[in-house]
Amino acid sequence: MIRTMLLAAKLQPKFWKEAVETIVCTLNRTQLRTNNEKTPYELWKGRLDSVKYFKIFESKCFIKINDDSLGKFDSRVDEGIFLGYSTRIKAYKCYNN
Repeated sequence: MIRTMLLAAKLQPKFWKEAVETIVCTLNRTQLRTNNEKTPYELWKGRLDSVKYFKIFESKCFIKINDDSLGKFDSRVDEGIFLGYSTRIKAYKCYNN
């Protein structure tokens, strides 16, 4: 899965760690266990998790710039590539071009 994701995204192999974390996060929240009608996340936490925040790996994203010295007509975002999800909070990991 990792190789497929990296090749499809045309990303360098140095992003393998982010691909693994994204796969694990996705599988834990979507794949049902064979003996049970629950996902691994539901078995660990005892509650369902929303998957509304899921995004496509390597999709284009925009990173907000928090700089007070920007001019009125300066861009307030940087373009980046979505690489996965944070392991501590519901946040995204992006690679800033």
